[in-house]
This record gives sequence, structure tokens and C-alpha cells, in this order.
Amino acid sequence: MFSGKFVKSKSKNNSKTTKTKSKGHRFAETKVKKNDRDVISYEDMPLEDYELEKTEMSPEAVKKIIVSVCIVLAAGLVVFAFANRDRLSPESIANWWTYDVLGNAGNGYPVTITGTEVNANNFVLSDGHIAYASDTSFVTLNSSGSDIFNTQLKYSKPILVSNKNMFLTYDLGGKGYEINSLDKQLFASNTDDDIYTADIASNGVYAIATEGNGYLSSLLVFNKDNNRIYKYSFSEYYITSVTLNSNGTACAACGISTENGKVVSAVYLLDFSKEEPVQVSKIEGDVIIAAKYLTDNRVAIVGNSASYVVKNGDENIVTNSYDSMTLSNYFFNMDTSTFAVALSRSGDGRSCTVFNYDSNGSQRDKIETDSRADAISIYKDKIALLDGNIANVYNTRGDKIYASETGAGSKNIILSSDTTAYVLSVNQIRFVELSKNQVASEQVATEQNTTEPVTTKNVSTDDNA
Repeated sequence: MFSGKFVKSKSKNNSKTTKTKSKGHRFAETKVKKNDRDVISYEDMPLEDYELEKTEMSPEAVKKIIVSVCIVLAAGLVVFAFANRDRLSPESIANWWTYDVLGNAGNGYPVTITGTEVNANNFVLSDGHIAYASDTSFVTLNSSGSDIFNTQLKYSKPILVSNKNMFLTYDLGGKGYEINSLDKQLFASNTDDDIYTADIASNGVYAIATEGNGYLSSLLVFNKDNNRIYKYSFSEYYITSVTLNSNGTACAACGISTENGKVVSAVYLLDFSKEEPVQVSKIEGDVIIAAKYLTDNRVAIVGNSASYVVKNGDENIVTNSYDSMTLSNYFFNMDTSTFAVALSRSGDGRSCTVFNYDSNGSQRDKIETDSRADAISIYKDKIALLDGNIANVYNTRGDKIYASETGAGSKNIILSSDTTAYVLSVNQIRFVELSKNQVASEQVATEQNTTEPVTTKNVSTDDNA
């Protein structure tokens, strides 16, 4: 160690005088040979004054690391964009920025509904935004529960159908209807005859089936500018369900009639560029409840005693019988081009089995449950069944993931992610975090065997259920 005095060390060859700082804040001078500059003995310098030699990374290595990180990030973004391609349209992004970022000023959920009643089927989730039609109003909400749009309805039996951010509300058995976007009314009008059913495509094309003047039913199709582009009259069937394909160039119209005292249903495949139906398929002994295009040439149909898939160009109908079970509910999943039916094994609607089918009508999953299916919703591989005031959530293997409280008076549920859902109740719309509203297994058993309203701890239950 240094004594604090200057010490000179001479070398015959190249030498250099250096100064190093010591504990006493004085300096010691040593001469270090040129060849020894990279190695300094602890004897020449205090340990705490010894600086470790820095290893510098080459620019080429840094560049390779940056490129690799960028590739990984880009690949992740591509996968994310593909998985959410339907939600990443310019319109969806603009609506998210406008109403959920800039306009996110609501008080949060639960939200009291406008009006006195909302039919369970008049409750939809579109691009992350709730929309509903009550007995008095059509309303859309942002992610914090504040109104994006609210318009008065004057229909005795309003029915809401939607496709992404296009909404059609009509008066069942009446003549009035209107077209709305997420934030404004686009059109309102009346038909000449009473409306039976209707549907709308995401590009604004819509179809309305009415009572036929001189026929049993008529189908009227309009473009986004509300000009009629097609009409077909049915002389043999009352049309009870209609579904448009993705671009609004064709539709399937389902009707009911009788032959020799027996119920007969029919599925008309109509191409709007042709006067006559492309295909007519008959289903004997069953009543069609709902139909939906899963792809542009395959229509999924839910009947009272079986489900079906009708393919354009194929006269053979794929049939999946319910056997001895009773239909409790159904769900069309447009994200995966699949559909599901919940069938009860008991007369009271409990102990449902959920059958999930692809667009060919082939069974993908079969899930046995002890739950009722007052409502059903599917998000990716999660299936939620609303049983009274409890949401039972299963994966496709049949494992129960959650048994979550939804609050008193629950009528419908829509999964918004793997762990969250929106719930329609008697006079509220709630946002439920399923993992945070778990109920004990013994409580689930009690709730499922009583008709009394459930009092929950984590969900607002201000309904007059």
C-alpha cells in the first residue's frame, strides 16, 4: 500500500508516469511499461481504486439483437392481428379511439337500462360495445357505461338484429323499422305489410320478411342506400327466419307450412342476382327456430327437435337429432364458424349437454353439465351457461372453470373475454369479472335448487327482481 508519498519507478524502455487516487485523496505515481498497461497489480494501486476493464459489444452484435427483437415483435403483432382481424378494421379502431379513449367518461357498470324492459335477445355485444333495444329506446354504450347513442323507439314488440356495428330494430307484427350505426340513426321507415323477421349484413344490406299481399310471405331486400334491390314472394310457406350471407348477396329464408296435417319446414337459398331460388330443402316434422350463415355457402339451422346444416349445391341436409333431449338454448359463433345447442336431459331444463358443431355439421365438442342454460355464450374455448343468477363456465374438455355470481334477476350473459362477461338483468347491465365473483360449491348447489333471488357480494343487485 502507498504511504502517501510520491514514489518514482524507472524503466529503461518505454515508460509512462500515471497518477492514481488513494484513500488519503493524495496521488501515487507509477511508471507502467507499455506492454503491462492492461494488467495492473494490486500492489501498485489500492483495491478500491482498481477499475474493471469494460467489455464493449460490437456494432454487428447489437444490430443482430435489435433485428431479432424486431422480428419477434412483428411476428407477435401479425398473430395478434390475425386472431383479432374482425376487430381491427379502420371503423373499429376509430370507434375505440373516439368512444373508449377520448369519450371514456362514464361512471362504469352496472348501468341502469333506459326503459322498463329489455328482451333477453335484444342484448348484443358489437366490437366491444354493448347495444340493446328496450321497450322505449335503442341504446349503445361505451366501455365505461356511458351512452354513445340513444334514440326513442315506438314499437310494441321491438326486435334487434345486428352485424358488427350495423343494427336493425323492427316492430314484430308491426310495420316500423330503423337502421342504426354505433353512434347515429341511418334510416327509419315503414313497410306496407306486417313484419315477420329481418336480418342485416355488416355492409348495410338488409332483408325484411313481411306478410305477403296475395302471398303467404314476401321478402324485401335493400342496399345500404335503402333502395330495394330484390323481392321474392312465397306462396307455400310463412317465413319465420331469414339470414344474409357475409356480403349481402344471398340469403336463406326458412318457412313453415303443413302437408297432410303434418308440419313441414323449408329452407330457400336465394341469390339476389337470380329470380328463382337456387335451392329449396324440406325438413319434415320439425319447426325451424333460427338460422345463420356460418360461411357463404353453409347455413346452420336450429329446429325444435334437431339441428341442421344446409349446403349450397348439396341436396343432402346434415341432421343432428336431439334424440330424447329438449332444446334449452343455442348459440351461433361467427368468430369460429361454429354453432352450439344446449340440450336438457331432464324435464325442468337442468343437466344440459352442450353439443358444438362446425360448419359441416360435424360434432367438435360434447360437454356434460349439471347446469341449466337460461342463456349461453361462447368465447374462443370457453362456454358460459347462465343458471339463474350463476354463470357456469366450462372449457371444451368439459371442465368447469368458474361458477360466478351474476346478480339478482339475470336474464342473459355475453362473454367478452376468457374471464369477463356482460350480464343483462331486469333493470341493469352489469360487467362481471368471473374469477372475482366465485361462489362456494355448496352455495351453487343451493342456488340451483331454489327459485329465490341470489344476494351477491361483489355484483350490484339493485334490480327489483
